[in-house]
Amino acid sequence: MDAISEHVYRVLLEEPTLQETALAQSLNVAQAQIDTALERLTDLAVLRTSRDDPSKRYPVSLERCVALLRRRQESELEARRKALLDGEASAAVVVESSARRRFQNPTAFQHVTTLDDIQNLVESLTQSARTEVCSMVPNVMPEESLEAARDGDDEILRRKVKFRALCHDKIRSNAAAMAYEQRLLAQGAQIRTSTVVPMRVLIVDQANAVIPYNPDSREEGAILTVVPGIVRSLYELFERCWDDAKPLEATPRFDDATGLTKSETKLLTILSNGLTDEVAARRLGVSVRTVRRRMEDLMRRLDAGSRFEAGYNAAKRGWL
Repeated sequence: MDAISEHVYRVLLEEPTLQETALAQSLNVAQAQIDTALERLTDLAVLRTSRDDPSKRYPVSLERCVALLRRRQESELEARRKALLDGEASAAVVVESSARRRFQNPTAFQHVTTLDDIQNLVESLTQSARTEVCSMVPNVMPEESLEAARDGDDEILRRKVKFRALCHDKIRSNAAAMAYEQRLLAQGAQIRTSTVVPMRVLIVDQANAVIPYNPDSREEGAILTVVPGIVRSLYELFERCWDDAKPLEATPRFDDATGLTKSETKLLTILSNGLTDEVAARRLGVSVRTVRRRMEDLMRRLDAGSRFEAGYNAAKRGWL
């Protein structure tokens, strides 16, 4: 209900017999607007034919009005939801058909040359991803490339598809790249960095891989391959590089009282109970090396020469 219609309805609740002309004068609006509002209210069924005088319209009660409007909104929402589901089903058919044609390509390769075609190819693959998207990025991407990838990356993570990115260590000293990666981490992505990232590659569902046509020339475009042997080899290369890389951690949130992150507090609790580094690593979802590095940092902050002393000092400070 628009503002004028609502105002007209409220006035009629107070004075049901008020004529159209008097309504226009009372609300200080044009007669045409009053006529439109009355038709709108009639269409919404909050004005109905008077039982006393069939030539006139009478407002329903406020409670009835609210119920009618709520029912109409629920009906409209349901119609929009159905239209959305129908649209998604149609889109899924198109995507499935496109994927089928791609796999039926007798050469099992597709060469694309322009940046627009490469972006469309990448978006097509990632939008149809069902289980996992892996990428290796050997350089620091310029801001315009990050911006071009933003919507697609957000959509992957929104659909809860596993997303792993292996980037070069150089991103750690690049403000724009770090801001972008921190956004992805906050949405559930896994990101690691290494001093050695051998090539640029995108692997989707362990079934499709996109690689540069010529790693030394960006202008020559990219190749999509679905050859199982090639895709598997690239995936194994990714896994070996991933295992040797350092996790990029989300910007930690510190507790105001202790100055500890949630992860640090949990680590102190685990180790104070006498559990091993290996157990702590499993519970925190990090490597044993990371556990030891974090513990060394905590011991320095607690001015402790041993883990036992660290636990004692932490308890004395109220950190545990």
